[in-house]
Amino acid sequence: MKTWLAAGGIIAPLIIVLPATPMSPTEVAKIAKSVTVAIRTPTDRGSGAIIDRTGNTYTVLTAAHVVKKADRQYTIEFEDGQKYPVSGRQLSPKGNIDLAIVKFQSNRSYPVVKIGDSNSAVEGSLAYVAGFPLATAAISESVYTFSDGKVTANSSKPFDNGYSIVYSCNTLPGMSGGPVLNERGELIAIHGRGDVQAKTQPSAVNANVWVKTGFNLGIPARTFINMASTMGVKLGGQTAPAIATQPQSTTADDFFVTAATKFTQGDYPGAIAGFDRAIASKPNYTAAYIARAEANLYLENSSEAIRDAALALKLNPNSDDAYALRGAGKIGIGDSQGAFIDLDRAISLNPQSARSYFYRGFGEMQYADPNKAIRSINRALAIDPNLGDAYSVRAVAKYLIGDPQSSDSDFNRALQINRNSFLAYAYRGFIKVNAGKKDAGFTDLAKAISISPRNPIGYSLRGQAYAALKDYPRAIVQFNRALEIKPNYDAVYAYRGIAYMQQQNFQQGYADVEKALQINPNSETGYQGRAVYYIYRKDFGRSIADANRAIAINGVSPDSYFIKGASYIGLLDRTQAKLALQQAANLYQKRGNRESYQEVMTLLRLVQ
Repeated sequence: MKTWLAAGGIIAPLIIVLPATPMSPTEVAKIAKSVTVAIRTPTDRGSGAIIDRTGNTYTVLTAAHVVKKADRQYTIEFEDGQKYPVSGRQLSPKGNIDLAIVKFQSNRSYPVVKIGDSNSAVEGSLAYVAGFPLATAAISESVYTFSDGKVTANSSKPFDNGYSIVYSCNTLPGMSGGPVLNERGELIAIHGRGDVQAKTQPSAVNANVWVKTGFNLGIPARTFINMASTMGVKLGGQTAPAIATQPQSTTADDFFVTAATKFTQGDYPGAIAGFDRAIASKPNYTAAYIARAEANLYLENSSEAIRDAALALKLNPNSDDAYALRGAGKIGIGDSQGAFIDLDRAISLNPQSARSYFYRGFGEMQYADPNKAIRSINRALAIDPNLGDAYSVRAVAKYLIGDPQSSDSDFNRALQINRNSFLAYAYRGFIKVNAGKKDAGFTDLAKAISISPRNPIGYSLRGQAYAALKDYPRAIVQFNRALEIKPNYDAVYAYRGIAYMQQQNFQQGYADVEKALQINPNSETGYQGRAVYYIYRKDFGRSIADANRAIAINGVSPDSYFIKGASYIGLLDRTQAKLALQQAANLYQKRGNRESYQEVMTLLRLVQ
């Protein structure tokens, strides 16, 4: 609650008096709204928190990168539209900590937030972030935003630019510099980075990616307190006392924050190694299992993601995040039935889980119908309109149903949210190559690989793009690079095997598809590849058997029906050939693949 202190008939600076017991989220929200400001120029926007008033001079704490341009005139803006010019600016003394203060003058009375003990912000404790997001295609105008979540890690050792506290609140572009509050409405950190922030352009501050892994990073209040005097700040008119730092022995949280930093930089193998160390130090670290599962998904390590999600569920049987991640992993290994069971469970536990709807849409695009996928992703975006990679996957689904213009629009929206979205560039590049825009497509694929050079998916997609152009030697080079990074990448073995077969190297091709099935006995691509090998060998009975196995895994794959139809032609069984080819034609048409549809229709006319 608020009390207003008066002395000698003169109202003193407004101070928020906080109860010893935790507040309700509504009470914290009121405090956050009263102390949070926007910091803007005509082209840029960030956020900040009022931490002090001396006379008519107010001090606002923010992130240094929000106000780093010395040649700009910054303006403080309140939620009600009141504006003040910034009258003073001070970055951290050595420039190595991403903190700054700005001052403005006003004879109005504005509340001042109390600075809390950030050392007490332990894993699982409540956290709230406030700020003013940028207007984007997903957000028509900038409005004050308040988001809740939990502390994921609090490292005893500051990392890059002073960041050392991690929390799971959903953050949007423009909220950098805003306050992170605890359950008592106290300032425990300044928000500065969201997922993949390290790779965004200056005007795309705090961009998010398609999942909320908990990798929102802030600079703890203790860091500011220990440097406040060097910045000329006297809180409440008095020099702020230094707060003792935590012991410097390495903790599980230290490893977690290191891993989270690597994740934001696109170094997923490095992130996994860091999460490994966090878990070794703290075996019941639920957040680390969930985060490691997420990093494994980024590398298409589906089995490992399933393992980690299952371990998280042992620790927390009602974790919707863990169910969603396990479902996503099952999509990767071809267990569509198990995937949808897990994803439905995640949604039942948390109907507001954008992650769960997104993953369900991703699964529906592969195992059901692109139209269903679009509906699920629409629900995800209704919950979180800044789920950047959801736009990328919806773009693929729209391309599959023959809506390239709308697909391009979604890719553009994904890149507006995150200018360095790996998935947006990778998927858009692959689609462009297949649509005949070869140069633009390979430019996008190269950009994706430059963003995440240790991610084998980029090389796999570039290899598939070359294969689509029948440039099999270059395709094989790319598949080799993917396998150097990920030696157990079953789908890439299958793709490379088919490429070898196209070069008449059947022995190597067969070895590769067998390797794919050895790694993943449920590999749809592996069965398709082996079926192609049997067609070359005129062993049509085995080819049909493998095509049927692929169809059992994914009943909406037109390629499997095409292979099956071609096999029946080899057996001179026109009736069965026409049935399979007609099914392939229907699926190609449904997915907007006109070229493949025409090829199948030509083949159908030949077997009439």
